[in-house]
Amino acid sequence: KVTGNATYTATYSETVNTYTITWVVDGDTTTETYKYGDTPVFKGSTDKAADAQYTYTFAGWDPEISKVTGNATYTATYSKTLNKYTITFVDENGTTVLDTQEVEYGSMPEYAGDTPTKAATDKYTYTFAGWSPEIVAVTGDATYKAIYSSTVNTYTVTWKNDNGDVLETDENVPYGTTPTYNGETPTKAATAQYTYAFKAWSPVVSTVTGDVTYTATY
Repeated sequence: KVTGNATYTATYSETVNTYTITWVVDGDTTTETYKYGDTPVFKGSTDKAADAQYTYTFAGWDPEISKVTGNATYTATYSKTLNKYTITFVDENGTTVLDTQEVEYGSMPEYAGDTPTKAATDKYTYTFAGWSPEIVAVTGDATYKAIYSSTVNTYTVTWKNDNGDVLETDENVPYGTTPTYNGETPTKAATAQYTYAFKAWSPVVSTVTGDVTYTATY
């Protein structure tokens, strides 16, 4: 009750304001509530999965974290390193390693060894013809296998009379073909005792597998 002049002053209770802090990590969003003046701390993982091209390392927040004065969004930033992959060059057998190297994603591998070779056989001579599959820019580990072109070997076929005289020489006769004598029928001079007639070639004519000499027999 009023009993004389009086002055009344309002009093207040105070509550610290809170704000929303949003964290963005590799596209995923997390929100937390902090009081004014607090320093927010991210409690989750900042890992970012590597992809084929890059490996990522957490580099900090954008913007830099500061005490809370209002709603804020912090986005994780990353440094990135180009991935390297193992490129292997093997011989035709698939097991003999000719060259191995570590090459960055997107770079074109270059074989650094000696030109691959394949031993000739009686039938074929081999020449290095490239790699299978065709070399492309690096996107992962890869193995390239040497491939070869082949050329049929040729040989010299010599036809002789039984006295050693050369009747005909055929050069560059392909492996596997049967040679043919193209000259006149071989002859041998008669003696007082004998008259000779051409009988056959020795050895018996067969498909070519190397240099060979056939001798007339009578």
